[in-house]
Amino acid sequence: MANRIYFANQQVAFRRDAETDGANYKVAHGVQSVAVTTTFNLEQAFELGQLSIYENIEGVPDIEITASKVLDGYPLLYHLATDEAEGHAGSPHGPDLAGRSNAKCLIALGIWPDTDNFAAGISVQQMEASGMFPSSVSYNFPLEDNFSEDITLVGNDKGWRNGVTADAIGCATPPWGFTGALGGFDGQDVPKASGVNYVAGSAASAATVSQEGGVNRRENLKFYSERYYDAGGADYTYLPTQIPGVDDSGWMNPKVQTDNAHLQSITISTDLGREELFELGTRQPYARVVTFPVEVTCDIEVVSISGDLINAFADGCGSSTAACTGVTDNLTPEAIRVVTCEGTAIYLGNQNKLASVSYGGGDAGGGNVTVTFSYSTFNDFTVIHPQDPNASGSGWWAARSTYLTDL
Repeated sequence: MANRIYFANQQVAFRRDAETDGANYKVAHGVQSVAVTTTFNLEQAFELGQLSIYENIEGVPDIEITASKVLDGYPLLYHLATDEAEGHAGSPHGPDLAGRSNAKCLIALGIWPDTDNFAAGISVQQMEASGMFPSSVSYNFPLEDNFSEDITLVGNDKGWRNGVTADAIGCATPPWGFTGALGGFDGQDVPKASGVNYVAGSAASAATVSQEGGVNRRENLKFYSERYYDAGGADYTYLPTQIPGVDDSGWMNPKVQTDNAHLQSITISTDLGREELFELGTRQPYARVVTFPVEVTCDIEVVSISGDLINAFADGCGSSTAACTGVTDNLTPEAIRVVTCEGTAIYLGNQNKLASVSYGGGDAGGGNVTVTFSYSTFNDFTVIHPQDPNASGSGWWAARSTYLTDL
């Protein structure tokens, strides 16, 4: 038994919800934090004749798990949580938002003695949360910190077990047999090395581009070294052309170009807004579905050297093609793709529009003017990684240009 729980004696692992073998757990590497919130939904009933409550009716409990990891070459939390994603024969199913939307997982949070230097063997205590669906996902690419991933998962079932027992504490008949997740560290673990493939038997992860394992930071945002349309294909970052310093083909490279947009941060996020679907005869939901359309946002902050250079006129700017109204649009749709050296590639399609632009800073107290360009699109959120543990993951990576470009 531990006297306390701290980073060295807790570990997070994922497995497909339909699997029953604890050996199928995949340990999440690079995890920085995890939090679990359990809410018991109560509905009150009163009656005439007395002030006291008549009954406090228990509904379905809501389980919410949030976790954060650094981008380090190991599988993403989003991919570990959607390992169950499958498509029917002949379908165009892929690693996009719709393709992963119905995948659920089982999450284990293991706790070891605080006298251990690392997690090894079966945990002393373990929480298992079954039927968990991703509810929100975000990726953060800051200037002064590590690149990171944040995920929130929701579900309705959670239990705790002791040691190797298959029963939940205080529950003689749990709805599933608990299986212990083995500790995934041996005290000698090191950051992911280039060319090492997490998916056994898959040789396609390296494909035609090398990956740089270890924690990625600002120097690891991947740009191509030449200047031409969609430079480098799917393996490089592509930014909106409205941003000053990004040329009209979406290209910029701080290593070879002096008039770049001086990027300070990029944040990509989406909230899937899961809806519970119920039916008579059972208290639990039979599905938790994504409520399409789903908004996907991308905030790009730059140090300004020329203002935001964004015009905004009530009737638009330029010659109009609308003969009746004489109105033209201020904006054009843009493509966005962000790629890191460790392999994370995020594509938001080519229908991103500038929702707002904020100019600020540079006051008399010091500091520089920064501009934040906030883009919005819907339903386009494709995340590829060479270490995706899904059975189709290596194939998706090998064919990444299919999923990461439609320019």
